[in-house]
Amino acid sequence: MRKALSLPPRARLLARRALLSRAVLTALALGAASPSLAQYGSQPPPPPQTPSGNSAQSSPAAAATPATPAELQAGAACLVGNNAAVADPIFATAPFSPDERQQAIALIREMQRCLHQRQPMATAAFQLRGALAETVVESRFATPQAARTPPLAVAPLFRADLATARSDAASMAPIYVMAECTVVQHPELVRAWLATTPATPEASAALQALNPAFSACVPAGSGSQINIDPRHVRGVLAEDLYRWSVVQRDGPTSPLAAPAAPQGTAAPTSPPH
Repeated sequence: MRKALSLPPRARLLARRALLSRAVLTALALGAASPSLAQYGSQPPPPPQTPSGNSAQSSPAAAATPATPAELQAGAACLVGNNAAVADPIFATAPFSPDERQQAIALIREMQRCLHQRQPMATAAFQLRGALAETVVESRFATPQAARTPPLAVAPLFRADLATARSDAASMAPIYVMAECTVVQHPELVRAWLATTPATPEASAALQALNPAFSACVPAGSGSQINIDPRHVRGVLAEDLYRWSVVQRDGPTSPLAAPAAPQGTAAPTSPPH
């Protein structure tokens, strides 16, 4: 069960000031996901064949309905509870890639079976990845992972060269850069947001507390504002936190670690402004 977050008065004041002083970050629309984000759904089994000579018509296959955040969280917990490594294949794919699409379609079918749902489910790949990442962080890193000294960077999650399943995928790059920077700078604030139930006052407060960190991590050249769906950035932060935690635990030999910088080259830090 997720813990409710109670921010101290000073943190709430700083969050409010940040929202008033800078219009840097978000269109905090908690409505439907962007229509351009494809919904991947499981298909119901084909209806039984009508016997020869019977005039009755087969009922049409039920349409897949978008999964709610609660259903995704329950489905992720079910899948990971049955197989701790179930999410590893989709985590190994690049966002907005054909490989991600294939993994998402397979996983949503498995999720429907795990939940014993007759109604087909559908969801965007980023929502599926996010729900799985939150569950995996909770199960594998219940205790926060400490950062290494000296810092050890993580390979970027977003790969523009592999994001070929969406025509405007390059426009999403700033969100991923911002999320990676935020996890490095403030993993504790990310964990606090992930500890809340989505679409609750506690979640809104935790998101507001993150706004100054987001503002500091907006990459150069992104303009004065990045419009995001909070569900998208929450999922990206969850997966980035998981990847960062793995690298800090396993060290430079981790497949998720960034390649070592050439001698004489400074390691990357937060995005320049």
